[in-house]
Amino acid sequence: MTQYLQDQIYTSLNYNEFVFVEGNREIRSPKVSRMIDSIKKFGLVNPIVVDQYKQIIDGQNRFECCKTLNIPVRYSVFPIEKSILIDLIRDINSVQNNWNNIDIAGAFVVHSKNQDHYKKYLDLVSLGVSHSTVLEACTYLSLGEDKIRSSYFDFKNGNLIISDSVYDKVKGQILMLKDSKIETKIWNRIYFLRALLKLQREKSFDVYSFLENYKKFPHQWKNAYTVEENIKSIITVHNYRNRKKAKYFFE
Repeated sequence: MTQYLQDQIYTSLNYNEFVFVEGNREIRSPKVSRMIDSIKKFGLVNPIVVDQYKQIIDGQNRFECCKTLNIPVRYSVFPIEKSILIDLIRDINSVQNNWNNIDIAGAFVVHSKNQDHYKKYLDLVSLGVSHSTVLEACTYLSLGEDKIRSSYFDFKNGNLIISDSVYDKVKGQILMLKDSKIETKIWNRIYFLRALLKLQREKSFDVYSFLENYKKFPHQWKNAYTVEENIKSIITVHNYRNRKKAKYFFE
């Protein structure tokens, strides 16, 4: 194997010798297009980083730009054990905020003992809800269950745990709301979901009565921007022309 100096910058026009790492984020075409304009003007100012096997640790979008422009790739070599390569890639991009939450989950799906839990997360997000909505719903609906870890810290560090029962509950809630007549801009917000989950613990509240009433009387909904305001609006809709009134005592 060729011996490389860690602080040396090398150049190459042999694009085939570089390797994308499975579990790294996908190439973003819009980002590559923006970077190409800069590299055309100034060249590749920031070299890419590869390991001793030419696997790209940092800079795969920059590499793609060089390949598109048919210019030499400038790179430095950072030798690292194969077993911790993806950990380094994930750490670099998480710290630099280069990865979004889908990128992070995608990496853990490929290289993690908790990959099945990240698959559940990706499936829930694919339903059209936000990252925070998924994690909060998992946390809220897992109360009373052991071994549930769904904080953002757990998520980012590869420790996400979503049990099958919690996954089914969260998916059921999301699909129920997607199939309802409630506007997406109303229900797909964390404060609405928190409010609805709180109310579903109250014996006097029937979520199906609320959904049916919203369908019949959408004008009863009042714009809400906090959990408390959402609770009040949900109850208002639920109780309109309903003999069985829901009650909620604010702390």
